[in-house]
Amino acid sequence: MDKAPCLPVKITDKKWADMMQNGSIFMRSLYEYGSWSAVKRAQEANQSIKNGIQGDISEGIVRRVDPKIGDDFFNLFAPEVRSVMKECMYIDEDRFQYYKVYCMYGLTYLIDERRYETPNDRINEFGDTAVIILQPDEFLHRLITGLNKQFGNNINFRLDEVHYYPPDYFGELDEFCKPSSFAWQNEMRIRVALLDEKNTITSDNGRVYKSLIQSAEPITVEIGDISDITVQIPVQDLIDLNLPDSIKSPVFVVCGDESTL
Repeated sequence: MDKAPCLPVKITDKKWADMMQNGSIFMRSLYEYGSWSAVKRAQEANQSIKNGIQGDISEGIVRRVDPKIGDDFFNLFAPEVRSVMKECMYIDEDRFQYYKVYCMYGLTYLIDERRYETPNDRINEFGDTAVIILQPDEFLHRLITGLNKQFGNNINFRLDEVHYYPPDYFGELDEFCKPSSFAWQNEMRIRVALLDEKNTITSDNGRVYKSLIQSAEPITVEIGDISDITVQIPVQDLIDLNLPDSIKSPVFVVCGDESTL
């Protein structure tokens, strides 16, 4: 089924939603979500849930190996060990956990059915308030401007939808991949890597790169008040598709003309 681009929605608790609309964009390191901090999250489970962090030990996986086939490393294990291993995976230790991420829900419009896709009830696990970004391009512009003011050109930026892979997928993965069991999240993700201009790496072909700053500390990007390009509603209204009139009839540009669906 064809889908139009999603409207990004930040789902969080009311106090954080207010801070977002005031222009404070809080980005955690992927470390806080993935396998690297799994023990910490287990020890502080109540606090983690309170802060809206949903752990996923699959975060940080760079490759899944089919145990029926294996690879050079996996096949070094004794046959009796390999026979009881259901899967083999490689976790990134050098990069992914230090990336700063901003996770949002993608409110998707179903063109053929002329309606928004109904969100899964479980999105209320992330908070009680939904901040719908009405002008994604302008939000992105303000965010990148804010990043540049704070960090100069010492950032690597990426925005993408999260891609959900089935249980029988084996192969390469990156920081925008999650198991299909998480597909209900319909996640859009912003990823920022902070770079150290004083510490560089030279590749085999002689190209010089700034090294990644290996810090798991969160960052807050100040982008100025964004209440003019966002609207805040209770998360239950989002689930029920009780949406503001301003987005009930999306406008798409077709052949240079505005066409309302």
